[in-house]
Amino acid sequence: MNKYKLLIIICFLFLTNLLPTAKAWVNNYTLAGKIICLDSGHGGTDSGAEADTILEKDLNLKLAKKLEKELISRGATVYMTRNGDYDLSTTTVNRKRSDLYNRASYINKINPDMYISIHLNATPSKKWRGLQIFYTNKNNQNRLIAETLTDYLKGELSYVRDVKKDNSYYMYKHINSPGILIEAGFISNPNDNYLLRNNNYQDKLILLISEGIEKYFKK
Repeated sequence: MNKYKLLIIICFLFLTNLLPTAKAWVNNYTLAGKIICLDSGHGGTDSGAEADTILEKDLNLKLAKKLEKELISRGATVYMTRNGDYDLSTTTVNRKRSDLYNRASYINKINPDMYISIHLNATPSKKWRGLQIFYTNKNNQNRLIAETLTDYLKGELSYVRDVKKDNSYYMYKHINSPGILIEAGFISNPNDNYLLRNNNYQDKLILLISEGIEKYFKK
């Protein structure tokens, strides 16, 4: 009889010790109920910027997939405009315009709580570097998203540039949902290029972007 009592006590203590862990795991779903659409820039015949054999379209997709995985782990429902090396164009005439139009249409159809478009910057001069977030005034939340993420990233990373409003982008001025464009760095700059190809830096950047998204939704 005493053996059974001892066994019951041991089982009770074991289960009790598990409860805080289970509770913490559930509480990690800080983005539960949020729908986020990730747009990986370029793809297919459109390589985007190129430097030292590195194609923008490939790094964009790699970052987007990592961000997708991280956001899902936090409870978000995530949609991707592309999951492979292709664009969204449905015509060979004005292919780029068709691609951008279809991306915007897809995001509008999903109607997410937020969209994040991922690109990389490039200039003829190699001196320019740093991550920068762009927004349009199409949605009144765009600026808040841009500023929240930028302020958070500035506290954790070097070479984060100030936010910039730009209403000239064809795609983003046609998206109704709130969101931003992240230019994750200049692949034309040797330092940014090295960091953007580094898996550890990619993981750190994705973690920080996810935490910045959480901070926005908490507001």
